[in-house]
Amino acid sequence: MDKRKRNILIIDNTSKSRNLLKDSLRDHFMCFDVDTGEKGIKVVTEVGNRLSAVLINLVMSKVNAETILAEMNKLKLVPGLPVLVMLSAKAEEEEKKCYQLGAVDIIHKPYDPTSVVRHIRSAIELEDRLRKDSTGADPVSVLTRMIMQQSRDIERQRDNNNHIVDALCSIVEFRHLESGFHMQRIREFTRILSSLIMNNYPEYGITPDKIDIIVQAAAWHDIGKLVIPDAIILKPGKLTADEFDVMKSHTTRGAEILEMMLDKNDTELFSICSDVARHHHEKFDGGGYPDKLAGDTISMPSQICGLADIYDALNSDRSYKAAVSPDRAFEMIVGGETGAFNPKLLNCFKMGRAELEGYAIRTRQEEKAQKEE
Repeated sequence: MDKRKRNILIIDNTSKSRNLLKDSLRDHFMCFDVDTGEKGIKVVTEVGNRLSAVLINLVMSKVNAETILAEMNKLKLVPGLPVLVMLSAKAEEEEKKCYQLGAVDIIHKPYDPTSVVRHIRSAIELEDRLRKDSTGADPVSVLTRMIMQQSRDIERQRDNNNHIVDALCSIVEFRHLESGFHMQRIREFTRILSSLIMNNYPEYGITPDKIDIIVQAAAWHDIGKLVIPDAIILKPGKLTADEFDVMKSHTTRGAEILEMMLDKNDTELFSICSDVARHHHEKFDGGGYPDKLAGDTISMPSQICGLADIYDALNSDRSYKAAVSPDRAFEMIVGGETGAFNPKLLNCFKMGRAELEGYAIRTRQEEKAQKEE
């Protein structure tokens, strides 16, 4: 197992869900996955001491989360190994039983992949503190349970806020005749590019925690299009100069919307999300909008999200154009046909080309299959 990342076991009997979870977690954890509860119990029995957390997401399974937790209790792996269970928000009885059997957290569906990372990190960090501070007392003390419950409540509130904004962004996609794959691709392209910037250009101060926020900001970057008239959003041909001015206002209006909605106490989330909404159309040579910023006066999160947005737009069918191939999209961006980008960001774009193109092709195939069903 990779010593550079914490080892996470995913127990999930749906391949699509497993792949989505692995895509979301791979930059943060070394992920192992099995497709049945029986296999999960076997892995936990054999190598449980080398795992940092277990994530259970089972639907219609004979060996469910409760069974796995009961078996882990017999093996005396809980408390000690954080177990997080993904359940429907309506599964109150199951949630109660899972907590009673030692689950440290419940993640309600539908979930935001970024929040899953935060849930797992919080569970691991809490377990690390308990091991470090333990004086022989029962680690699952009343105080610990109170702290865990408070942390869950705070996380749940943030998740609720995320779901509200995500729902608004889904309305934008629907009005723009885009599928849900658009938000999925924007998030993944942003994660890939952000990770490459973090690993190759540390001067930009990108961290794993910041990547989570940048990915969320990327999903919300076009929320300002909520206030753009349908006649402009859905126009099949080229916009007039006046229409384009209205369209460009989605950047400033998006920042205003997020300023009203986001919790100002979460300063980093608010700062990055509102900045990305306003500045994802700025260009490195100063030729963008709305503020004509140039160079690194444009924040790196906005630069990353701007490139991810253009790459997805090129790879997607829109009301006014057909998608181009991933090869052609790469050539257009690197060749400057879509505007000027930071040379360092372009280097990362080149380094991540295979991963970006692979994800673009895979999701386009999934999108086509979904439309044909």
